[in-house]
Amino acid sequence: MLVIGLVLLILQLAEQVTRAPEGVAQYVGTFTSPIGLSAWGNVVVGLVTVAASTERALRLRYNWLLDGGAG
Repeated sequence: MLVIGLVLLILQLAEQVTRAPEGVAQYVGTFTSPIGLSAWGNVVVGLVTVAASTERALRLRYNWLLDGGAG
């Protein structure tokens, strides 16, 4: 769930940054996120991501994918 929340956040931030025509958009163009969530969808994803990250922090267990280790 953490990875999904992070991907959605990056996509939405990229869309917001490139939306203003006088900023980054004039150099790289605009980006439209392929996933559009409503306000409720963003709230739900945000709450689930916070719950997942809190659970992850409280358990303190190693995971090769989330902790960046190869083995």
